[in-house]
Amino acid sequence: MGKDDLLISVITINLNNLDGLKNTVVSVLSQTFQSFEYIVVDGDSDDGSIDYLTSLGPSLSCLIAEKDNGIYDAMNKGISCAQGQYILFLNSGDCFYDANSLNSIAKYCGQAAIVYGNMAVVENGMMRIQKYPKHLNAHYFLFDTIPHPSTIILTDLFSQFGKYHTKYSIVSDWAFFLDTIIGGKVSYQYIDNTVSVFNLQGISSQPGSHRVIRKEMDDYLSNQYTLYYVYYKVMWFMKYYPKRVMQKIGLVQE
Repeated sequence: MGKDDLLISVITINLNNLDGLKNTVVSVLSQTFQSFEYIVVDGDSDDGSIDYLTSLGPSLSCLIAEKDNGIYDAMNKGISCAQGQYILFLNSGDCFYDANSLNSIAKYCGQAAIVYGNMAVVENGMMRIQKYPKHLNAHYFLFDTIPHPSTIILTDLFSQFGKYHTKYSIVSDWAFFLDTIIGGKVSYQYIDNTVSVFNLQGISSQPGSHRVIRKEMDDYLSNQYTLYYVYYKVMWFMKYYPKRVMQKIGLVQE
């Protein structure tokens, strides 16, 4: 697939995050690679987001402004509108790392079904670069995932494997990567470039989210990947339980 034939669908999900949305939109529209369509799905915001999006006019290829049933329902709506061969999700508040980010990852389209790069993480005003492994396996996905703001996905995979599960609030993108890369053995490629900037203010970064993540992962693995689930529980026990015991008896601080 040559870059002249390539169209990437960039999808942004927003709900009452006008300031973050503006930052995201500016980073998308300033990309040097221009062979993309821009789709925004707003969950019926009441903070001025819809007026702002409407003012963008033809800069948006598709604008959906209506109530949804959560993040993944909104992402699925964006997928349904996508006309590009590849999809990249850059949700409200997240940004491309620089003006060349989309170009840096677009050049690998056609070489793999899933292409992912590094992500800059902003926390308490400090930025760090999160790098990801070149080789992915089941063990890796039992404890981590790859970053959807720095990942382009072949659009046809959503027809082949289905869209995101809407029963989960946080882990459906992880489940999709597990189903495609591990279960489906689709091709993937890592690039050692920083593609996006992720602000640790999203739902998966909120207090208490780790408990929700583990619960949702438990549910998905126990229903879809029984052997992986047993392995995951054993590894989790070996990794965390000894520390908890030592905390209880006062050998280490909580």
